[in-house]
Amino acid sequence: MKILHLSDTSLPDWRIEKSALSSKRKDDSVYFGGPRNSSYNSIFDKVYDISWTSRSRNRFPFHWKSVKKQMLDTIIELRPDIIHAHNILSAKMVTEIGDYPLVYDDHEYWSMFAKIKLEAYFYYWSNKKGGFLNIKDWGKKFVLDLINKRLAKIWSKSEKDIVTNNPTITVSKPIIDEFIKFSNRIYLVPNFPGTTEIENIPEPAYHDTLSSVYAGNQMKSPIKPKHMDLEGFFNLFERNNIGKLFVLGWNGISTSNIIFRGYLNRIQMYIEMQKNSIGLIPFKKHWFHPFSSPNKAYEYAHAGLLVMNTSDLISITANLREHCIQFENYEDLTRKLYNLSNDLDELYSKRLNVYRFARNNLLWEKFEKNIFESYKAC
Repeated sequence: MKILHLSDTSLPDWRIEKSALSSKRKDDSVYFGGPRNSSYNSIFDKVYDISWTSRSRNRFPFHWKSVKKQMLDTIIELRPDIIHAHNILSAKMVTEIGDYPLVYDDHEYWSMFAKIKLEAYFYYWSNKKGGFLNIKDWGKKFVLDLINKRLAKIWSKSEKDIVTNNPTITVSKPIIDEFIKFSNRIYLVPNFPGTTEIENIPEPAYHDTLSSVYAGNQMKSPIKPKHMDLEGFFNLFERNNIGKLFVLGWNGISTSNIIFRGYLNRIQMYIEMQKNSIGLIPFKKHWFHPFSSPNKAYEYAHAGLLVMNTSDLISITANLREHCIQFENYEDLTRKLYNLSNDLDELYSKRLNVYRFARNNLLWEKFEKNIFESYKAC
């Protein structure tokens, strides 16, 4: 069987590649269509260049039509048995091209993600220059408001139409509970690591001091989504006796208590994680969190880190069960980190337990059968 994976962003994307690897284990042929990354050696049998741009993503007619022609040419040449679209843009475009066997993989809950973008723009412009904008800024704000409101409306409707009419994979049960209202072809595939990714990670070692990890992408844009709000987080480690914080994936100026490690590949990431005891997901509470399931929680677990997360990230708690600790706010987080620093033996026991639990339960392969079920449902 020939499976074409589509995305409007380039590789690497580990969720896309894990889906493809699942199919390759069944001797299927796998292909990727999206922006080409010539420096990346992917696992796909062939990569088709489909050149998405910001204007095509914003559905400007000429640019949307240009990408659609590239996608149509790819489909005609390959004649795939299944099209696995990894975002709403690609899925929507496939439905406009023709009636093809389509599976929609909703990584982000796109209709809600559009609302997050609207919220971020509103917060940014409301606080820009104390709320006082010049004529040029007002004009820019007006245009961006129109574009984002239009996109939120388009993608909310498109997502419902696509989920209603096509098998859909998603990452958490709360999203499934929403989608099941208008479709019974919904399949759960959480963002768990694959076996080959974690099989060489040894059991965690005992640490005689407390240190924590935060892993994530550094957001350099001034317009930041509020569901990943870290305001005041780093200050906790400067002002309190709660050990060191190692920040993976960010560049910054390190201090005595906060050490920035910059970009790391996945092997390096796990090595750095294992040097610490706590894996933190410290976003301030947000209305989107019940639908969110950050994959870093499960990477932490496989590295033998005790996971600590904001209490409204309910998917993490459901997946990790007793192997994570929830906190309500930064004051609560500080108190719990301090308490853990005073009982390192108990902390080590918890780390061993979460490591063993992850290896038995939090694996991609435990759910990959749902991918194949979604293919059969086309």
